[in-house]
Amino acid sequence: MSIVPGSHLRVAIPFDAESFNEIWRNYTGAGGYFVANNIYSRLVVQDVFGNRGVGPDLAERWDVSDDGITYTIQLNPAAKWEDAVPLTAEDVAYTYRTVLDNKYHGLTWIQDIDEIRAIDDHTLEVKLKQPNAGFLGLLGSFVFSHIIAKHLYEGTDWETNPHNWEPVGSGPFKFEKWVKGDRIELVGNPDYWGEGPYLERLTYYVMSREDAYKGIESGDIHFSIYDVPAADIDVWRAKPGIDVLAEAGNSIGFLAFNWTQERFQDRRVREAFARAVNRPAIAEAIYPPLKTPRHYYLEKIDWAFNPDATAPDYDINKAAGLLDEAGFTPDANGSRMQVRIAARALYPHYTVAAEVIADELGELGVDATVETLSPVDWVEQVQKAGNFDLAMEAGDIGPDPDQLSSFLASDGPRNIMRYKSDIVDECLRAGKAVFDTNERGKHYKRLQSALAADIARVPLIQYGEYLPYRTEFTGWSWSDGVRGTVPFWYAGKIRPAE
Repeated sequence: MSIVPGSHLRVAIPFDAESFNEIWRNYTGAGGYFVANNIYSRLVVQDVFGNRGVGPDLAERWDVSDDGITYTIQLNPAAKWEDAVPLTAEDVAYTYRTVLDNKYHGLTWIQDIDEIRAIDDHTLEVKLKQPNAGFLGLLGSFVFSHIIAKHLYEGTDWETNPHNWEPVGSGPFKFEKWVKGDRIELVGNPDYWGEGPYLERLTYYVMSREDAYKGIESGDIHFSIYDVPAADIDVWRAKPGIDVLAEAGNSIGFLAFNWTQERFQDRRVREAFARAVNRPAIAEAIYPPLKTPRHYYLEKIDWAFNPDATAPDYDINKAAGLLDEAGFTPDANGSRMQVRIAARALYPHYTVAAEVIADELGELGVDATVETLSPVDWVEQVQKAGNFDLAMEAGDIGPDPDQLSSFLASDGPRNIMRYKSDIVDECLRAGKAVFDTNERGKHYKRLQSALAADIARVPLIQYGEYLPYRTEFTGWSWSDGVRGTVPFWYAGKIRPAE
């Protein structure tokens, strides 16, 4: 099957792009995040839905040395850039070396690399600083590890290279046009070296939630990045030609403390806030069947899951007593302190959860306001500046728990909490240094115990997606036969349904 003449998939996105080079600079939820998944390739693909592990993309196969340090990776010799230049191991080595040297965003997943070199055009050698059993999974989970063209970037300043905004990739679609504030147009790459694409055109439209919903119902839009309210899933599924991807999620959303603030360095204060979290109220506000775990990791990752590591129970009276002990007594107006809860505009159910928490904190005498931030504001204000009190966060996605390192290690690139724990650091190092899952699991279970003892953050909900789409297309990343073999936002196998 080849490109279907006249086929055109139209997708609603909430925010415009900032650029399309996500390994350089990432704004999760901005338009470039979704586009880059379809323009560029990465070495491997991680099954984020289940436990099937890592599959090929640019890499056809790989070998790991007995000491777990050296990865020898064979690339698909058919791979090429859309301008017909062969894609080689030099492109991969150049991309990763530049990210490491400049600490660009892709450092999130490749910081364990010590040396990387091309042995020949199609053979790559990667040496790690220490063994990492989860290394390939890191390369395959997000767009932050895609490969860019050495012949278009070498010798240039990545900050100003025009290909950040007019990308040339190796994926199933080619960039055609960006009308800022309105749409991003891609076309199917007929010379793509892999399977597909089947779509002639793929267009991302920047639009409001209301317009996206109207477009899905009318058929003018085929897929929306906007979740529908989880409580309305059955209503949406009853609409003609519409279905909803409803996933319990492969990550646990949590309430993050800003550990640089003196008040949150007091464990009594953290416990008080944890005890103010009313999980049944959160589920009722979002979707009653929603999973609201007190655990610090995913139950379905049974070899790494610690059922005894839990956050404190809801108890608003005990929370009040803890704040009294910590010296945060009510003033004449009944107010103990003020906090701001940051939430991403991309995930409305996290804003709903934040509002429920804010109400509970109000009962406690804590004046809480919810700040909903765009992708750019989140990066600048929360990730870079640390300008928040509490934050609704997720992202340490399974199935390999080494992804926790980016969020919890003292030097983790996405450790927005600025949290530091010698025990957690030790467990993270030990957990990735061995390849036997039973042995690895012991370290990650101990890590969860340390998080629970610290009340390092407060687990809230199992991250969910409730995405509406039109059934006249099939081959979605969650479809049978495709699920787990391609990146989540990938459209290279989408095609008109029979």
